[in-house]
Amino acid sequence: MKAVLLAAGLGTRLRPITNKVPKCMVPVNGMPIIEKQILNLVENGIKDIYVVAGYKCEVLKAFLRKNYPFVHVIENEVYDTTNNMFSLYMTMDFVRDSEFLLMNSDVFHDANIETGLINSNEVNMVACEHGRYIEESMKITVDNETVAHISKQINPEEAYATSIDVYKIGVEAGNILFDMCIDIIEKQGNRNSWTEVALDQIFSKIEFYPYNIEGRWFEIDNHKDLAAAEELFK
Repeated sequence: MKAVLLAAGLGTRLRPITNKVPKCMVPVNGMPIIEKQILNLVENGIKDIYVVAGYKCEVLKAFLRKNYPFVHVIENEVYDTTNNMFSLYMTMDFVRDSEFLLMNSDVFHDANIETGLINSNEVNMVACEHGRYIEESMKITVDNETVAHISKQINPEEAYATSIDVYKIGVEAGNILFDMCIDIIEKQGNRNSWTEVALDQIFSKIEFYPYNIEGRWFEIDNHKDLAAAEELFK
């Protein structure tokens, strides 16, 4: 099992903190978000980790080189004109034909979320939680016990749960996902799309199951989120 952490974002709504560090290194009670994710993975036996960096890449590289030298860093030099699908696309040569966990590096969460995904017999899963619907929530719908759609535009009344942006992806699903990235980025010339656009299309091709989490999590996009996360994890 490998892991891909998408960490190229600018984090403009977390300034002035992100004037000095990338969004993924914003600390929650003293611990950078990405450090918590790496520790979660290591606790669950995963050390084959690929981080796609962009904004303040050298700061992140220095931190990882000093503390977690086994982590592979891939630099997205066009982070300011692309979205996270392009960052995922950059990992293709390293994780294709492998099962992997995929996550955005702005989600601070408990390690038992990874544990549950890894231990599940299901090959493909979307980690999710019922409730806590806000405008920015990436919501999912479910049909016949499998995930049907994922989008921020889903009406909360029609949603099954909120995705926490952590996914378990098997070999077949991963290869389909990368083929979609190739089609969207190389053939259509669209480098500004979100990973969830491709995932939404995959659900009709291969089964993904919802994984209803029991641990704590918080997606940190702004200072209000950061304060709430620090209260939750204090």
